[in-house]
Amino acid sequence: MSPLMRKGLDVLIATGLTAAAVFVIIVSNSVLMARGGSWHGFNQWYAFILRPDILGTILLTALVTVGYFIWMQGRRPR
Repeated sequence: MSPLMRKGLDVLIATGLTAAAVFVIIVSNSVLMARGGSWHGFNQWYAFILRPDILGTILLTALVTVGYFIWMQGRRPR
């Protein structure tokens, strides 16, 4: 696998982990609410995660983080 593909995979994994963390927070919050439930929480999460501003923020954060790690690896003495 090429280094560029590996970094792209890192971005996708970070994006998926962020979406999963938000899923756990929203669904568990919905289950604990009086008018909630797990299905209601899933619907809320799905509507939230499909918003373009949320997806953009998640992807931008992952890209900046991976870029920072690439930059730091280039600055380390060997």
